[in-house]
Amino acid sequence: MTIIRIRVYNADMIICICKAVSDRHIRSAVKGGAASLRDLTRELGVGTCCGKCLPEARVTLTACLASRNESGVFAAAHACFPDTGPEFAV
Repeated sequence: MTIIRIRVYNADMIICICKAVSDRHIRSAVKGGAASLRDLTRELGVGTCCGKCLPEARVTLTACLASRNESGVFAAAHACFPDTGPEFAV
């Protein structure tokens, strides 16, 4: 009898359960030009139902923008989040 081990590496983390949006979707949206939480809301629907995903979506977006900034492709990530108050998902 042969035992076969199959390892599945599913590195995706679901960010928005309501819209089934993973961190992979957010990375793809950033590669496509999304630069703010509002862009993610328009493209992926993040935060349009219950809104509980917005903090983690913001963290993921910031990390994606920072990694692009490190590679010299994008402007400073903090420019995407002006300190003008809370941002509402529309």
